[in-house]
Amino acid sequence: MRKRTILLCILLTLFSVLIFCAGCSKKNDEDTQSKDGTGIYYTNKTYTKLIRKDKDIDVQMNSQLGAEELLDEMSRVGRNSKYKTAIPEDINISNVTVSNNIAYVDFSVGYKKIEPNEDVICKAAIVYTLTQLKGVGYVEFTVSGRPIIDTDGKLIGALNRDSFIFGELPME
Repeated sequence: MRKRTILLCILLTLFSVLIFCAGCSKKNDEDTQSKDGTGIYYTNKTYTKLIRKDKDIDVQMNSQLGAEELLDEMSRVGRNSKYKTAIPEDINISNVTVSNNIAYVDFSVGYKKIEPNEDVICKAAIVYTLTQLKGVGYVEFTVSGRPIIDTDGKLIGALNRDSFIFGELPME
């Protein structure tokens, strides 16, 4: 009888711990559009962190127009701001088109001159911003119409939020 009571107490304790842990599960990407609006991703002054700022932008609109509007919003930062655009000033976005769940972003040739940390933050900010749009699950980058190749000589291809697997993105 005593063993049965001890076993029952252990099972109840384990069950309680499981219920408690279920409520503490890691937050997934359900915050792509928070109650406060659409997240526009910027960076700090040293390109080491992404900073999300909520704006009142409808992400249910036409995905082509939405992509253009979100990228335009990413380039606007106040003079006295604590953050800055994640798109380095050396590069311009020549074109953006949306087709088949992919936003194609074409950079100017200045893209080849940016530092590796700027490159990762820039791509992550654009991916995190554009994939909030209805009809955009991936972003593919090109430079002057040519696909971007990584340091191993492989095509980077289409990226989504899960593409940044180097650990959690540094965000504020």
